[in-house]
Amino acid sequence: MEKVEMKRYLITNDGTVISGYGYGSPVTGYGELVFTTSMTGYLESLTDPSYVGQILVFASPTISNYDLRKGVMESERVKVSGVVTRDAHIEFPAGGLGTEFDRFLMDEGIPGIDGVDTRLLVRKIRQGGVMRAYITDDPEKAKIFPDPMAENLVSKAVEARGIRNIRGKGEKKLLFIDLGSKKTLRDMMLDHFSLTVASVDSDLDSIDRYDAIFVSNGPGDPDHPSLKPVVEFLRKNIGVKPIFGICFGLQIIALAYGSKTYKMKFGHRGSNHAVTDGSRIFITTHNHGYAVNPDYVKDFRVSEYDINDGTIEMIEDDMMMAVQYHPEASPGPHDTRWFFSEMRRRTEDATKG
Repeated sequence: MEKVEMKRYLITNDGTVISGYGYGSPVTGYGELVFTTSMTGYLESLTDPSYVGQILVFASPTISNYDLRKGVMESERVKVSGVVTRDAHIEFPAGGLGTEFDRFLMDEGIPGIDGVDTRLLVRKIRQGGVMRAYITDDPEKAKIFPDPMAENLVSKAVEARGIRNIRGKGEKKLLFIDLGSKKTLRDMMLDHFSLTVASVDSDLDSIDRYDAIFVSNGPGDPDHPSLKPVVEFLRKNIGVKPIFGICFGLQIIALAYGSKTYKMKFGHRGSNHAVTDGSRIFITTHNHGYAVNPDYVKDFRVSEYDINDGTIEMIEDDMMMAVQYHPEASPGPHDTRWFFSEMRRRTEDATKG
């Protein structure tokens, strides 16, 4: 399609300057430059709270070649700081959202840059690691490159503050610690539990009458000082209540057990990651830049790992189970949706009698 003739630049902290065509908002975007390999689910990715503080590069060359549908959004707003594409159909006819991709990003205040050789950019990230970058119409603005992961990104990701109760289909109640959870995740939990959803700044010790604890996905460094109260709360409940977690939640739980996490070279983001328990293989969706350090596994067993690089993908003991991938993946794959029924089974077993 014909590109909008508006020059825009992607500038990274190693001095690389890439020019392309601007779309979306004309504001300057800044963040950690990461990539996803997913070929579908572009709106789900853009609204995933785990992407707060990051500029998202789509490895798939064609993006927005099907219409926007509000029902698949993982939060109320776009969470990325910017979008990098090779061939974005920015004027694709408005669909369920009632707007075109270009106008959608404009209204959300998010800059995009198109016409970029994203596969070359992905190779650069894989070889050198994640970078910090600007998307800007004025290359002179790219002077300093602070670390976005040093910020309290969870506070920016969580949309509802305080404590609220949500009635679900299950008899058991889950204390759902929201670190920037996806809408799909909460919806799937409600098929199995009722929820007491608590934001990270809540007084978790004041909450009672729940059967198990769950820690959600979220953005940033799991060892950030702002998350210490959550880690301490979990530490006090090890062996007391069943504890579960997904993605960022797994990392927080591991820290509560005394383990350590580390920043990955370029992270795992996409919907085609193979995970194994030694006998079965699952295709899973990932979105994380940190992982549990295998040299500091404490008082739990590692029951699944990534086939490609050995990253820890599942940890558990008799009262805890957490996975690094996303069983609730939307649009998919759905290989690991057994996680939710297994949560329910373990909670029921722990509360018998």
